[in-house]
Formats: sequence, structure tokens, C-alpha cells
Amino acid sequence: MALHAVDDIDDAIDATKSFLFPFEKGTWLRMAFVVFFIGGGGVGLNNVQSFSNFGDFTGDGGPSGPGSEFQLAAPLETVASLPGDLASQVSGPNVPAGAPEEVLAGAGLLLFAVIGLFILLALAYGILSNFMEFVLTQALIDREIHVRRYFSDHVGNGLRLFLFRLALGVIWLGVAFVIGAAVFFLALGGEAANIGTSSLFALSGLFIAVFAVLAISYGIVYGFTTVFVVPLMTADEDGVLAGWSRLWGSMKSAPKQYLAYLFFSIVLQIGVGIVSAILGIIAFIAVLIPFGLVAVALYLALQNTVGVVLAGIVGLLGLLVLMVASALIQVPLATFLRYYAMLVLGDIDADMDPIPEVRSDIRAE
Repeated sequence: MALHAVDDIDDAIDATKSFLFPFEKGTWLRMAFVVFFIGGGGVGLNNVQSFSNFGDFTGDGGPSGPGSEFQLAAPLETVASLPGDLASQVSGPNVPAGAPEEVLAGAGLLLFAVIGLFILLALAYGILSNFMEFVLTQALIDREIHVRRYFSDHVGNGLRLFLFRLALGVIWLGVAFVIGAAVFFLALGGEAANIGTSSLFALSGLFIAVFAVLAISYGIVYGFTTVFVVPLMTADEDGVLAGWSRLWGSMKSAPKQYLAYLFFSIVLQIGVGIVSAILGIIAFIAVLIPFGLVAVALYLALQNTVGVVLAGIVGLLGLLVLMVASALIQVPLATFLRYYAMLVLGDIDADMDPIPEVRSDIRAE
């Protein structure tokens, strides 16, 4: 019995080439935009800058260093106890009372604002990814990309996918909580005092096994929803549960084929990850050298606030170019993996084939 997961690798490569080549700038840029939102963009919102520089305001003294107009080497209580004229020299009109507290409050508000903005952007990114799954799948089915049209056509599907994924995460977290509570009450007697190094070490095997089972099962359900159910929703207008019902029936009738796909898809994803990492490093170096040299040259030439601002602008432009380059790298890789899954699905069950025209064209050639 032939394994479609093996036979369809070459077909997936041919399908990818037929869609993306000859090269068209508009197609690649729109595909890069979509792939970025489904997690294939390489450089994205998960790059969080460190906020440790705000720690400079939490020391015992105030601002210090060359050029500072004010240095406080003693606690505020000591300053308050000085004779009137001395205290007035320290806390004169140029040094408003409570300045350190105001700096701390301002730094704290800025920190919370930046964190809040990052959380909002991350939430927006995560929600939009559900809609972009259908934009990508529709593009692969039609072999052309129209972001706004496909997005509007699949608003309902995107919402259903988002709610399904949210429910899936809640269910798995709930199962993990129930198991953890059972261990706490049954194995540890419900006493926090019983939690210690020895008990945790004794239960470590159980924790690892439970985590592995939950992680693997969650990954399979999540992954099969993305690569199999989403194409069914896109091509046949199924809902998430209806798509899973059809997929589950197919999985029961051909378990070997789906297990083979699971194994080879992991192998292919590892290979794709290696290729992506190598190309990403090359892109990083190619972007870093010109933009880095220009930024450093601007800073050294001006050595003032304007130079810092211009260097920062150049750095941001370099980051934007790197994001675009990373997304472009992911376009053929993500396209190959999605075509591979849909080809396998259609070969296992022709009634669920989301890309019959693509299949017939590449095999006729």
C-alpha cells in the first residue's frame, strides 16, 4: 500500500513552483504579508525589547554622571533635617521637591503603556492569524492572491476558527488544572506543606508524562485543524466541527496514511526550519552590514541628538527590511507545507480534495 505522505512530496514541490514562479513581485509581497500573520514571518511581534534600562531610576540616588546638574548623595530625610539655608541650597528653585518620585512615576507609566501596547498588538496579531489562514488557503486553491477579497469572504470562518482554537486552549488548560488538583489532593493530601523538593522529584515522572501527552495531543488537534480542516472549510464551506467530523471519519478509515503524514510532516518541518534559519542568518547579515554602517556613520559624524535620532530611524528601516526579507523567505516554505498537506488529504479521500485542479495540472505535466 503506497504512502501518500511519501509520494506527494515531489508533487508539493511542483505545486509550489507552479504557483510562485515565474516570479511576480505583487504575488510574493502579498503572500509575505499573509504568511507573516500565520506565524511564518520570521521576525515578528515576539521580539520584545528589554526594559531593564528603567532600573537606573530605582537606585538609592538620583540621576548621576557627567553633565548632571544635580547629584544627591544622601537620603531625602537627611536633606530635610539640614539647617534652613543649607537645605534651600540643595532643594532650591532648580531642584523641585519630589523630583525622584516624579521620575519613578513617569517611568512606571511609560513602562505600563509600552507593555499594554505590546499586549494589544499581540492580541490583534493572534486574532488576525485566524483570518489569514483562510486567505492563504484560498490563494493556494485559486493560485492567485487577493488579500482583501479573501479576507472579507471568510470573516465568518475566521471567527469560527478563532473560537475553536480558544475553546481548545481552555479545554487543555482545564484538563491540566484538573490533573494538577488531583495530584495535589490525592498524592500530597491537599497540604501545601507537603510540597517540597523530594515530593516534586518523586512526581517528576508523572508531570513529564502528563505534559507530554497534553502537548502532543494539543499539537495534533491544532495542527490537523490548520492543515486539514481549514481547507475543508475554505473549499466546501464546512464549519469547524463539520470539517472535523469528516476528517475523523477519514482518519478512522485510513489511520496509516494519517500517521505517515504526521511523521513525514514533522521531518519536513525540521528540514524547512533548518533552511529558514540559514536563509534568515544570511538575510540578517545582508541587512545588518549596510544599515548598521550607515547608522554608525551618522552617529559618529554628528555626535548629538540629531545623530542619535537619524541613527535610530536608519535602524528602524533596517528592522523593517529584515522583517520583509524574513517573510519573503517563508513564502515558498509555507506554501510547500500547505500544498503537501492538501495533496495528502485529497489522495487519502478524493471527496475531501480541496485542490483538484492543482492536482490534475501538476500531474498532467
